Amino acid sequence: MTSPLDPPDARPDRVMRLRGVRVHNLKGVDLDLPRNELIVFTGVSGSGKSSLAFDTLYAEGQRRYVETFSPYARQFLETLDTPEADRIDGLPPAIAVSQRQGRRSSRSTVGSVTEVHDYLAILYARLGRVSCMNCGLEVRPADAGSVIAAVEELPEGARYQIGFPLEIRPDTDRSALADLLREDGFLRIRVGDRVETIEDAPVPDPGDDASVDVIVDRLVRGREDPGRRGDSIETAFDRGLGRCRVIADDLVRTFYRGWRCSACGTDHLAPEPRLFRPNSPIGACPTCQGFGRVIDLDLDRIVPDPSKSIESGAIAPWTTPNYREHLDNLVGLAPKLGIPTDRPFKLLEPEQVRLIVEGAPRQGFAGLRRFFDALERKTYKMHIRVFLSRWRGYRPCPDCGGARLRPEALAVKVAGLDIAGLSALPIGEARAVIDAFASTEGVAGPIARRAIEPVLTRLGYLARIGLDYLTLDRQARTLSGGETRRVALTRALGSGLVNTLYVLDEPSIGLHPSDIDRLVSALVDLRDRRNAVVVVEHDEAVMRAADRIVDVGPGAGAMGGRILYNGPPEGLATAADSATGAFLARRRRVVPPARRREPVRDKALTLKGATGNNLKDLDVSFPLGLICVVTGVSGSGKSTLVDRTLYPALLRRLKGEHEPGEPFRELLGTGSIDDVVLVDQSPIGRSARSNPATYVKAFDEIRKTFAATHEAKLRNYGPSRFSFNVAGGRCEACEGNGHQIIDMQFLSDVMVRCPECHGTRFRSETLEVTYRGKSIAEVLDLTVREAFAFFKNRPKVQAKLRPLMGVGLDYLRLGQPASTLSGGEAQRLKLASYLPTSAASAATRSALPSSLLLLDEPTTGLHPSDVLTLIDCLSTLADLGHSLILVEHNPELMLCADWVIDLGPGAGDAGGRIVAEGPPEAIARADTPTGRALAAALAAAAEGPDDGG
Repeated sequence: MTSPLDPPDARPDRVMRLRGVRVHNLKGVDLDLPRNELIVFTGVSGSGKSSLAFDTLYAEGQRRYVETFSPYARQFLETLDTPEADRIDGLPPAIAVSQRQGRRSSRSTVGSVTEVHDYLAILYARLGRVSCMNCGLEVRPADAGSVIAAVEELPEGARYQIGFPLEIRPDTDRSALADLLREDGFLRIRVGDRVETIEDAPVPDPGDDASVDVIVDRLVRGREDPGRRGDSIETAFDRGLGRCRVIADDLVRTFYRGWRCSACGTDHLAPEPRLFRPNSPIGACPTCQGFGRVIDLDLDRIVPDPSKSIESGAIAPWTTPNYREHLDNLVGLAPKLGIPTDRPFKLLEPEQVRLIVEGAPRQGFAGLRRFFDALERKTYKMHIRVFLSRWRGYRPCPDCGGARLRPEALAVKVAGLDIAGLSALPIGEARAVIDAFASTEGVAGPIARRAIEPVLTRLGYLARIGLDYLTLDRQARTLSGGETRRVALTRALGSGLVNTLYVLDEPSIGLHPSDIDRLVSALVDLRDRRNAVVVVEHDEAVMRAADRIVDVGPGAGAMGGRILYNGPPEGLATAADSATGAFLARRRRVVPPARRREPVRDKALTLKGATGNNLKDLDVSFPLGLICVVTGVSGSGKSTLVDRTLYPALLRRLKGEHEPGEPFRELLGTGSIDDVVLVDQSPIGRSARSNPATYVKAFDEIRKTFAATHEAKLRNYGPSRFSFNVAGGRCEACEGNGHQIIDMQFLSDVMVRCPECHGTRFRSETLEVTYRGKSIAEVLDLTVREAFAFFKNRPKVQAKLRPLMGVGLDYLRLGQPASTLSGGEAQRLKLASYLPTSAASAATRSALPSSLLLLDEPTTGLHPSDVLTLIDCLSTLADLGHSLILVEHNPELMLCADWVIDLGPGAGDAGGRIVAEGPPEAIARADTPTGRALAAALAAAAEGPDDGG
């Protein structure tokens, strides 16, 4: 086995040296890593990979970089805790792309996250052409040169005049004005179509409609002196407040130094980068304030069941006792309005629905809109605000149509497209448009190149990692987890930094096996720019492409934290105690089940007419009572179908909850399920009080156990005494958090261990009560497996902990804050709540409610050995009568599914259709990317051990 201290082939100043690292479960790790390699950290879940990569390398690199700023600047920057280590040397500045990307607002888009939109704003400000919002002609700020160019277009010998417009008010002293003009040397005025002199007369009355122009000079095309012509034009601009007119027999043209149309006089704003940013008050649409949508009545919420008639309560807000009078009013006036009240609402004519919404005031019916407008004036009352929120939703802004920008910004075009139109194109098409624009005649020079090249570079990276099907205006919060990770990766790739440490957390998440090569190419390119690239990863293709693999283990939690291998990928297969090496050498592998669950004819969910995003009027049937996997290439529409169409539809049907979702036509087969749950990777809690023990209700039984001890009974301590959530037994200095936050004013806040309880979170009197020699704080510091053995005489506690062991989370500590769990750990923790707590509960599955569990990428963050545990867990849930629909790319998990639905054939507009469905063996015979990946997985499962690794 290669030693972690074997000197790498690199200069001493190009090596990151770690000595005695003791972060979390790391056991005094010593490690040397070259700064010019692609390094993959791997190992079972919970072994300490992220502790080494993020909590040590990235945290220390970021901390040292932030320390270079002034104290004032540091208060605005996030500072990570200093890792516990003897010594860390050779770290460059660090950038991380982790699973925790934070919550995105509705303003955040693919273009803003990748910073493409910032460079597009510069491109449009520098090279865009302004088209008049009124007449469509190009608008340019005029100068003497543009006026001369217009004069040169006149026929040879044509007579023309140069002047400037003059505004005359009704109360203007026209005699004094004439004297002033004569003093300045002007003698002629054009009123309407006639020219008059003002030598001895006041300025003529122009009347109501006639325009007045002061004539500066009269010239003949081709015979004028160029110097005189130029001076006359400049004089007209100066005296005309930036306006100059050229008057010929059949031509009167006005030129403006500002951004005003010379044909119709419509004003525009000067193009600048802020004008093209919807987050800027200068560029945002005034109506929607840059959101692209406005709050309005949501008829789907107001009429949740359109099969009902008006008389039977189709209009939900008017069925409440407080507002029943509005329904009675409508029913009484319905014959006069021509609205049938006994017909299902969905059968009403559009004009009848419009009358119900807009009302008919002359007939005495206010309508829904005026009803809600009246309530809007009472929003100072809480119950009114709550009531209104139930019936309103979002619709595209009526002024900008969802473009989010003001009209003046949309009047600027590049390659014939405004910035909203360009952002609405798929990234591949947008790149082709910009590329073609860059090669057009007249687009040259350093300014143009500096505006265009960053846009093309970032669009190229997006296409390179397989996101060319997305649009730049796609909201970031609608992206799948894998798409979100790759968008963040593009931002790092596009930064162009060198001599930097990049730390990436499973960038292959959300990628179909056929797309992995693109990711590997991007990582290699990042390394070739003289960067250190550290990747926490389990994907075999990424591991084999690495320069160096660091395997951490051998187990999870206290059983991990050691370096098992540090060297080239080909040597890992022979590493002792390495679960990763066993899978690479095929000594361990996923074996398909001997028997699959068969779909039942009348037990299926059928969704018809799904058209969200790129779905092509999709009709799909999901078999129930088994494990169904929805797969396909990245961007084929999987998350749109399951997470944003099926799940909101089921929430509305089963629970009456209205969550925004994508459109569909019909949903059938919901009578076979009692509940629907989206088991995603969102955190189970955000405070230090939430932990695995409290989530699975094990802490309740543990507190009862302590309350039942002899010492607790003597002191009259009940179960609440052993809770850190209520006053009594907890430490009041930190309120049961175990730490205190110290405000450092100009520095970042500092979190310190509570000086009263020393991090135990309980009062000393509470800690004096022990069970089998351990206090409540010591019990919370046990791992799940240790706690299971410790409470061997407490079957109720063991029953609560057994599901955590079933999903492979036995290494978690009972009191570990939920905020420190990864997305995959949080997802498996949610799954644990559906597992049986004993054999008896599993035997009574017929009495349990039948739930539909929707899982999005459940293998996220899982080592292949943990995937085996997950497969067993999913199989147990299916055997209990639950139905599972998984969005997944992992070929091993697909092998163990009962039914596979493959979407494609491509991404974006090329996807959104079902290309194959059936058991995995049938999919493996299909000529699709998923079929080829499954065929390879089936062949690998049938192979023997690969001694060559």
